[in-house]
Formats: sequence, structure tokens, C-alpha cells
Amino acid sequence: MEPEGTQAGATGMAADAREAGGASTEVVNSDPTSSNFDLARALRDARYMYVTTYSRAGKPGTVPTWLWAHDGAVYFTTQRQSLKARRIRDTGRATVHVGTRDGPAFEGRAEWVDDRPDLEQALLRAYRRKYWLLVPFWMGRYIRKGLARKTSVLIRITPLI
Repeated sequence: MEPEGTQAGATGMAADAREAGGASTEVVNSDPTSSNFDLARALRDARYMYVTTYSRAGKPGTVPTWLWAHDGAVYFTTQRQSLKARRIRDTGRATVHVGTRDGPAFEGRAEWVDDRPDLEQALLRAYRRKYWLLVPFWMGRYIRKGLARKTSVLIRITPLI
């Protein structure tokens, strides 16, 4: 189920965010009323992000996902056959709102990341720390098996400058 989302334009303002593991993440702030500090703090503290993907015709759809900020991008996993994965494969266009639907935001280039077991393992380690109850007992196994079977895919969203 993907409710309709809104589109935000990038302003080119950048912020460095610290993820739990200490790596900095540069993001583009698309809300001119929100400070770079708000976006950096939101990326560090958020348990969810709201990802808006776009059809070829430009129709938006927004869904909440978990997140891992790493090396200047935001990562998450999803089923390969999900609507958001197909839209990302088809258009690569995404808008991310961090923390809440109206939280700090940036426009990004989304892409499938295949054959990167190092990133998959790092994402699972980060998820275990951030989502300490769900991942060790259930979701971690589900995510790991989906990636291994290629029924799931790792998604990277890199902010546009």
C-alpha cells in the first residue's frame, strides 16, 4: 500500500550527518525553512524515513522504511517485486523525508545495489543496533534470506546536489 506523497525540490544546501557508526553522511536539504542541523540530527536519530518514488508518468507514492545512513547515501532493503523497487529501477527518482512525512527532506537518485555482500552485512549490523528488538529475533533473518535468494534488493539513495 503506497499513499500519495508530495514532491520537494532540492535547494542545494548540504549537511553532514553522523550515523550511529560514526561515518559522516552528506545530504541535500530540500526544505528551505529547515536547517541543515535539523536534517543531520534527523538522519542520526530517525528510526524511519518516508521514501517517495515516482512512476514513469510522474505519479508519486510514499512509504515508510527503515534506514541506514552510510558514506553520503541512505540505504534500505525491499522486495524486488514491490512497487517502490520497480519504480526505482524504472526512474531512479526519489524524495526522502527523514523521521516523519513532513520531516527534513532531500531529493535523491535511487538505485538497486546488487552483489555487494559487504554493504548487506554492514546494513544488517546497523539495523541490529538501531532496531535491536525486531532484527535479532525476526526481521534480520528475513532480510538476510531475501538478499541471499535475490527476492529482496538493497536500495541506495544518493542526494542530488
